[in-house]
Amino acid sequence: MSSPTKVYLPSDLPYPIKVLSLDVKPSASVQRGARLLSYSFKYQPPTPGSRSEFRFGTWDCPLEGTVDAWRIQVGEAITLQRAKEHVITIIEPCKHGIQIGGLCGLCGKDMTVYDYTGFSDASRASIQMTHSAFGPTVSLEEAQKIEQETADRLLESRKLSLIVDLDQTIVHATVDPTVGEWIAEGEAWEARQDKKTASSSTPTDSGSDHDDTDDAEDECNPNWEALKDVRKFRLGPEALGIPRRCGPARTEGKQKHIENQGCMYYIKPRPGWQDFLKRLTYKYEMHVYTMGTRAYAEEVCAAIDPDGKVFGGRILSRDESGSLTEKNLQRLFPCDTSMVVVIDDRADVWKWSPNLIKVIPYDFFVGIGDINSAFLPKVDPLGSACYDQKPQGKLAFVFHIASLGESVVPTVSPSPLSQPEEIEQAERECKAMLTRNSLALEAQVEERPLAKKQEELQTASNQTGETDSEKTPSESLSPPPSHDHSKSISPRKALLKNDDIELKRVGDLLESVHRWFYTAYDSYSAEERKHKRTLPSTGMPSVKPYDVTQIIPRMRERTLEGVHILFSSVIPLDTQPDTTEVWNVACMFGAKCYQELSPRVTHVVAAKHGTAKVDAARKRGGVKIVWLSWFTDSVALWQRQDETPYLLDAPTPSAASLSPNLDPHQISSDPEPDADDWDVVPVAEDPTLELDSIDWNDVNAEVEAAMNESDDDDDVASERGGLRSGATTDDEMVTDDSRSQISTSSSPRLKRKRLRSVTPSDSGNGPNDQQDLLRSPLSKRKKLAASRTGASKLKEAFTAEQVAEAARRRSRSNSLQRPLPSSGVPSPVDEDDDDDDEEDDFLARELGEDWG
Repeated sequence: MSSPTKVYLPSDLPYPIKVLSLDVKPSASVQRGARLLSYSFKYQPPTPGSRSEFRFGTWDCPLEGTVDAWRIQVGEAITLQRAKEHVITIIEPCKHGIQIGGLCGLCGKDMTVYDYTGFSDASRASIQMTHSAFGPTVSLEEAQKIEQETADRLLESRKLSLIVDLDQTIVHATVDPTVGEWIAEGEAWEARQDKKTASSSTPTDSGSDHDDTDDAEDECNPNWEALKDVRKFRLGPEALGIPRRCGPARTEGKQKHIENQGCMYYIKPRPGWQDFLKRLTYKYEMHVYTMGTRAYAEEVCAAIDPDGKVFGGRILSRDESGSLTEKNLQRLFPCDTSMVVVIDDRADVWKWSPNLIKVIPYDFFVGIGDINSAFLPKVDPLGSACYDQKPQGKLAFVFHIASLGESVVPTVSPSPLSQPEEIEQAERECKAMLTRNSLALEAQVEERPLAKKQEELQTASNQTGETDSEKTPSESLSPPPSHDHSKSISPRKALLKNDDIELKRVGDLLESVHRWFYTAYDSYSAEERKHKRTLPSTGMPSVKPYDVTQIIPRMRERTLEGVHILFSSVIPLDTQPDTTEVWNVACMFGAKCYQELSPRVTHVVAAKHGTAKVDAARKRGGVKIVWLSWFTDSVALWQRQDETPYLLDAPTPSAASLSPNLDPHQISSDPEPDADDWDVVPVAEDPTLELDSIDWNDVNAEVEAAMNESDDDDDVASERGGLRSGATTDDEMVTDDSRSQISTSSSPRLKRKRLRSVTPSDSGNGPNDQQDLLRSPLSKRKKLAASRTGASKLKEAFTAEQVAEAARRRSRSNSLQRPLPSSGVPSPVDEDDDDDDEEDDFLARELGEDWG
């Protein structure tokens, strides 16, 4: 005899209500639609100012059977909160817990009949647990029984359940016909080699030279070694899930080939797949869950599991899952997921389930990606997408019903008027996604991306070979031998690599999960295990230590345990940090994240140099500043990586600062107009700079460049006229020469150009007036710009004592001897200044006057 069914009041009654009568007594038989109770409620008319009035209603039975007991009394007031508890229990002859094709699998009753109550028995078994789209559906009570039996069977054989993704997890697929051509080329080469080996036992002299030529020219395709275990099969258009169009067939357009003929698939199993499946078969019961079609999944499983010993027909594709955008464990395990592990290359479709072990995507066919998920958003590794955003799928309503463990009798179904609209919208979206995926397949067939990448690789290799051949003759004295152009082409490089070892790492993780689970399971006594395995009435598993949803998170947390992270230039400024995926992934792997630098921060994970957080952490010291790749590699491998290869290099010291060096005694931030360093390019302050260390070449070049600039041609002509009209006496020449010779004792005497001059009519008598007039508008502007950018090089080079000592030496020299012109005096540079260019050390004289 089945257990009584709990029946609840509908949620759309005008609560609060008052029970007036119970129209059916316990132990009485009731039919569907029979009156169970009458009630009254207070009705408030919508007209303002009108008085409320009492009205009456009845509630009819949605089931048939025998009344077991009432849980309410006459006169009791029932609120909406109280209505969440059952009010009556009824013993049914059949609960219709298993349904197939609209019929009850137990009694054969039609489950699709609707009546005025708005309730259908079809909603009582809405959970689909099988791997087939047309399999039976069960109720929550039956699902609990099935999962209990499955758990007992797995525990007895000491196994767990493993859900395996196909594309880029176990295999990589493409439809690029270039792969087929490479395989044919490799097979033909091996056939020729076998033929040569067979004929080598009876060689002939006449054909020896010809065979040697063939051996030199017969080069194998470099990708053939990696393509030897590639499987291939063809799927027709009906197997791709592309919706068929009404009317005449398409005769043009991109989708013609795919829709009419299908396409050839090339499947590359991941290296180590045989050992991976073999050793885990004894510890896991494996299921396939893929975004590919059913026909595709069956062909792939036939290629990697021809005997069916690994998967045993347990295949769930997008045709049965009910969603093209997400995967859900409740599709196969609606009640208890404590013994289920998932491996997949995409965590977003699982919403980072605690059962998930993320696999590094297998990208054998370079740049192809997942050919069965072109309609999914591109994976943004640890981007700024909101972590707790819940994607919507077609099974959202079904899963919601299945998760409600409070009653095995569902509430009233949605309005029939809204269902066709929702179904039509879902069909349009599905059709658009499948069309987009078929367009991606057609693009691969037409564009041949692998052939293009192979050509690019070969071109780069040839260019590298030509560069090396050009460098080699320069290192040798003998001329290079001449070669034919065809012989200079580099050997073909392999685009496809067969060096992936990810399955070994994932296999070790799965064995660790299995070991942790059964170690915790064995630590409990038989009586405790029996008590813990009992599912409560809510349908949720009881808390127990042997639970995969607790073991996998604990293993993840050990990866970055004790690491305190501050992200820099990783999370957008306009985003709440704790809602981003990178933040939540870091927390899932055991790290603690901070928004500002604090003493507890141990790592600054940065995406670029020179940020404020990076500079502050570098000044503080004791913090490891690493690139973002350190974090992503540690998360991908479930192992904390050594920080040394990922450290951000310290910035090299710059020659000059971009900020102005302000004088602490200067009141205003504006430059002083009469400062003496207006005609010198500023450099960074260096207190050790001495007079002898000045690079006069740089000084002369800068002054010459500044003086060559003029405001207009008239100024230039005026200056040249002033130079030619200026009279110079022999005494002045001797004095200037002596000063030049003295200046060479402390610094190199090089060519100089004097500063801009003025016409005699504009010149004054005083030295201050002369200095002011020597400064043209352009020079004054240069002076202001130079004073804003830093300190003068000459100002930093000379001190008061040095200038005074140089003046005393110069005066003593003038009094003792009259030096002759030095042979080291440079010749004039400009034709316009041949005989008029003064060899005066203008900068030294000006400094001497300023310093006294």
